[in-house]
Amino acid sequence: MKWEYELGKELANWNLLGHRVLLSGTTALLLGTIGALLLAPIIVPAAKKVGKSVAKTTIKGGMTIYEGGKELVSEAKAELEAAKSVED
Repeated sequence: MKWEYELGKELANWNLLGHRVLLSGTTALLLGTIGALLLAPIIVPAAKKVGKSVAKTTIKGGMTIYEGGKELVSEAKAELEAAKSVED
């Protein structure tokens, strides 16, 4: 029973890649938070710029598809009207 406890304790100190964990969970979380706070002034403006251009491109693409679909529907209606008038 004691060896199972020791094995569990030993496994708790290893990560998935088989390396020893050097930092506790709290320390890693704290360092990650500090790193994110330090990098935020750099990352946030870049993300805004990229996000804005992606949004603009998406909206323009949607408008183009909408206009194309509208044109296609009007052509189909015209063809249906022409086919109806030929049948009559």
